Amino acid sequence: MNRRAVLSLAALAASTALLVSGCSSSPAESSGVPRTVNVSATGSTEIAPDAAKASITVSTLDANSASAAQSAAAAATTKVVDALKDAGVDSADIATQSISVSPVYRYSSTGSQTLDGYQATQSLTVTLRDLQTAGATLDAIVTAGGNSVRIDSLSTYVSDPAAASQKARAQAVTVARAQAEQYAELLGFSLGSVASVNETSSNAPAPIAMADAAAGEKVSTPIEPGTTKVSVTLDVSWLIED
Repeated sequence: MNRRAVLSLAALAASTALLVSGCSSSPAESSGVPRTVNVSATGSTEIAPDAAKASITVSTLDANSASAAQSAAAAATTKVVDALKDAGVDSADIATQSISVSPVYRYSSTGSQTLDGYQATQSLTVTLRDLQTAGATLDAIVTAGGNSVRIDSLSTYVSDPAAASQKARAQAVTVARAQAEQYAELLGFSLGSVASVNETSSNAPAPIAMADAAAGEKVSTPIEPGTTKVSVTLDVSWLIED
């Protein structure tokens, strides 16, 4: 065997030895992994919402001019915003979501199209921090904007869910510990200290559909918030002791 072949075999042997060494593991390292019991539990409580978010659309149509439609929409939106501020809504709680201007076509049975005019639309999201006056505020919006205004939706929510979250969290901890203790009793081990805790919380708003603004008998808009569920889910791991 020539010298080059000997060197090649030696290099191959060294490479194989390195691969085996890198893949090896000791029993001591494997046995050092802590054993845990993991449980998931959810606690919840009901609370009455105290605030709401409203989606408002102002839409105008002009038969001849996109610019005229946009000007009319801007004027109606300005009246709506002024009414909101007069009702005590802070400027920071009024947010423009979209502004659009587009042609409107009428289609015939044969598929031909005829320009009907131009539509301008502006959309707002408004935070109403006092549900007791929210109905009157919506009435003021409709009065100010007239038939150009559409209230698309109203969703109530809890502005400060901390107290409700604490109650739900305490309930979740109680349930989680009871589950872990039952596992320990059934499977014959003792619970050690808590190894980890992960939390997921939710405070889902309750949607309230609103009708289009329309002329008719003047009736104050009622807002019935009902209750909102605040929930906390915990994933808790306990160390296992023999």
